[in-house]
Amino acid sequence: MDNYLKIECDFIERWAKHARAEHFRVYLFAFSKLQQTGKLPTVGEVAKELKLSGDDVKSAFEFWEAAGISVKPQPKKAQPATITPTKIDDIAAAIGRDESLNFLYKQAQILLGKTLSATDVQILYSFYDYYGFPAEVAVMMITYVTAKEKRSMRYIEKIAIEWAEKGILTVDDAENHIKKMEQRAKREYKITQALGIADRKLTQTEEQFIASWANELKVPLELVPVAYDRMINGTGGKFSCAYMNKIFENWAAAGVKTVEQLAMAEAEYKSSRPPANASGGTVKPSKFNNFAGTSGVDYSAAARKKQLINET
Repeated sequence: MDNYLKIECDFIERWAKHARAEHFRVYLFAFSKLQQTGKLPTVGEVAKELKLSGDDVKSAFEFWEAAGISVKPQPKKAQPATITPTKIDDIAAAIGRDESLNFLYKQAQILLGKTLSATDVQILYSFYDYYGFPAEVAVMMITYVTAKEKRSMRYIEKIAIEWAEKGILTVDDAENHIKKMEQRAKREYKITQALGIADRKLTQTEEQFIASWANELKVPLELVPVAYDRMINGTGGKFSCAYMNKIFENWAAAGVKTVEQLAMAEAEYKSSRPPANASGGTVKPSKFNNFAGTSGVDYSAAARKKQLINET
């Protein structure tokens, strides 16, 4: 192929006024790689070569695509089995001449607490060579995973795929992502404390519900023991995440965020209910009756439990 790029003057004159500098850098680099190899580079490859964040690279591709100029990267969704492993001798040679790769190899062994197998080394090398992680970011990723008592290289590879697809390719990206995930985990753990199940392994269904309560519904902790009591009463003593989830969804829809608001909403609801019928019974509750049936709940005790949780 010719070793030069052909770009029309009109293109430069027009987009020099509208595109940011990194947009031009990404375009020229991607266009060059396309001409040399016949395929566009991935977000990770561009970020690594131009020392940009994954978000900046994705933003540049989106800019050109919106302008009707296709410079879309190849999708980075290949599963591990589709990656052709690099020969061990070639990896050993690369480790010997590349200080960053050597650093990654040594740190991985320390963090995993073992001598890496040939397969482990090939997977590790793919983080650097295929997914485009700088060595320090790959080390941060492995540190993050092993801190959760996960030491399977296949599991770490799964996390690497997720990070690559999200464009987490710089130290800042990794720090922000890890901080966000740690905050999520802390919120979820506090809910398990409030439910009294923090000392046992959760089922997958329980993990999904608790993650939703903590990070999507953002359930206030002081409401958790109240909902738990209602769930136990409503299910005959059985623990049911689905039952509690319905309670939380109704409370969220009603704007209830504190025990005091819950008590007021219940009082208002009960005062608005029709009186008992002639036979002495009451009208069948509506779905809003998730506020009803909590007589006997000690709201001050629930508030005290919230304080104890926050102090841990």
